[in-house]
Amino acid sequence: MNKYRNLIINFGLFAVNAVATKLVTFLLVPLYTYFMSAGEYGLTDMSLTVISLVTPLATLSVADAAVRFMVGDRGRAGEYAFVGFAVTLASVAAVAALSPLLGLGAFGGLGSYKGWFVLAYASSALLQLCGEVARGMGRVRLIPICAGLSSLVTCVSAVALIGGAGLSVIGYFASVSVGPLAAVVLYLTAGGLGQLALRGARAVLGGSGVLRRVAALARPMLAYSLPLVPNSLFWWAGTSINRFFITGMLGISASGMFAAGSKVPNLLNTAYSIFQQAWQLSAFQESEEDGLAGFFSSVFSFLQAAMCVLCGAISLLAPWLASFFLQGEFYPAWTMIPVMLLANLMNVFNAFYGTVYTSTMHTAYIMRTTLAGAVCCVVLTPALIPLIGVYGACVASVASQALVFAMRAADSRKYVAFDAGWRYLLPTLAVLVVQAVVAALQVDGWYAVSAVCLVAVMLLQGLHIAPQLIRLAESLGKKGAASGQ
Repeated sequence: MNKYRNLIINFGLFAVNAVATKLVTFLLVPLYTYFMSAGEYGLTDMSLTVISLVTPLATLSVADAAVRFMVGDRGRAGEYAFVGFAVTLASVAAVAALSPLLGLGAFGGLGSYKGWFVLAYASSALLQLCGEVARGMGRVRLIPICAGLSSLVTCVSAVALIGGAGLSVIGYFASVSVGPLAAVVLYLTAGGLGQLALRGARAVLGGSGVLRRVAALARPMLAYSLPLVPNSLFWWAGTSINRFFITGMLGISASGMFAAGSKVPNLLNTAYSIFQQAWQLSAFQESEEDGLAGFFSSVFSFLQAAMCVLCGAISLLAPWLASFFLQGEFYPAWTMIPVMLLANLMNVFNAFYGTVYTSTMHTAYIMRTTLAGAVCCVVLTPALIPLIGVYGACVASVASQALVFAMRAADSRKYVAFDAGWRYLLPTLAVLVVQAVVAALQVDGWYAVSAVCLVAVMLLQGLHIAPQLIRLAESLGKKGAASGQ
């Protein structure tokens, strides 16, 4: 039971972290949509899209390698951290050198904010690396503290600069840069990451044979992380390139509407990201232990139930959630929410199956599946937009994520053959598709149908996890009886 206990403890800590970051950022959406036009909001979303593309390419996904190797070899943690910081700082210089490319028309005017963009990239990349290094060091309690500082500074500065000073896009860039940088300073000083990296630098660079030591460190790290670079690129293409098609075919305002509509479905990703960080750490730690397949199966059962029920609930409540989060001209975008939820649900399952490959050190196939999904999205998005408008991008996202899910579910059994509970999952997905269609089309009585669909999802998933809940209760009962004797 220790592995489940550690997972629950880490989950709680990362939940605090998520509340301090993603949910606080999410709550800023009404501020953005109230004080910005659709075009301005589309521009800020474009910056997030480009940063999500650039980060893995420029950093070579070194943060992912750092945490994986630090967990596996604590004695050389400082050296792995040093490599991570060196590569990340070099990436900032590379992004600055290439920033004139932001002047291209495809970036929707982002070239007018090149300096701000580089600052936002640097703060984001460094904060991401610091969080991964802290995870690798086992200093999980440090992460929510730094996240809380970042979110507080970001929130206060956003309200002051966007709402108070009316700085709009510049206020946005300033707030999303200064908050993460404040957290990075805390990580490096009070968190001890700076000292760790300096010790690693002395170990790597001191004395003779520097090139040999650097090669000995970099070779296995790059063998692990390089397949994740094109994977991140293809993942970005599969989840974000539709913004460029929408901008080019329908205009930046339509892209802004799509971006605003995607914020509510991102609640699903926010909920999963809380769990993912704890789960990934547990999967790394248990990768060499017996009973790994059973561990994956049990965890996925509960994850599946929670995510499917949450998906159905958000779809049912979409109009009410949108009335709060989508202000003014953005409110009509709520009808996209139920369809986007399906894409996000598939993405959650894809991420879980991805831990099969990262925990067993077989990262190459992640890239292949994500490439297939990206190609699917790139082909379907421009084909469907002329037919059904912005909904074409939503449907293309669902199809591409479903393809990745199917491929990973089939292939991952070579490494960890766990039971995904297909006899419950497939009917659940069918019900969620019906719920999304009736809500998006707003057919007569759609709300009643949506409510029935949510009840059906709850019943299906309740039947799925009931046996495991009974076994868990029995196990805890036996443990309590034994401790009382």
